[in-house]
Amino acid sequence: MTLDEILKEIKKAKTIVILTHETPDGDAIGSSLAIKLMLEQLGKQSDVIIPEYSRMYQFLPKANEIKKDSEIKKYDLAISMDCANLKRLAQNEYFENAKRTIVIDHHGSNNMYGDLNYVNPVSPACCEILVGMSEYFKIEITKEIGTCIMTGIITDTGGFRYMGITPDTFEYTAELIRLGVDIPDIYKRTMRNKIKS
Repeated sequence: MTLDEILKEIKKAKTIVILTHETPDGDAIGSSLAIKLMLEQLGKQSDVIIPEYSRMYQFLPKANEIKKDSEIKKYDLAISMDCANLKRLAQNEYFENAKRTIVIDHHGSNNMYGDLNYVNPVSPACCEILVGMSEYFKIEITKEIGTCIMTGIITDTGGFRYMGITPDTFEYTAELIRLGVDIPDIYKRTMRNKIKS
């Protein structure tokens, strides 16, 4: 199964980079930081490279560790989050130069450009895919991971207003509230704050 292969590649890699699409939204940034936190539970350090993003997402856990670029030119593993094709991937040379590549996404238009592709077009947000992945990998969803995941779900569903949300979306949301994730705060920061950096 793809998730078993993904876990194998993660465990094997000594250097890991996480990338997402240009002009990233809450789902792109949230999923990138959530997977960074998930990898830490697997004993892996990783670099999140996002050249430019809106200041409104600086409240997210680990946002202060986002890099514009890296001194490492050839990573063992590159993970693309929330991006349907290589052309839209910011700093895609890190992806192309990596020994192995993984794509995690929810866009139906994804052209499966990774060595391993985990794409669920039914999911309303890339962040929601990470809930199932964390269960499969036996990773504990902490309040920090939950905050990143909820940011992606809220922004990609327009605050639960768009088609595509499922009963699972609300079940995950309820679980994250139990963990102490402050949904009203995330909503206020991301849905009402339209300031661009």
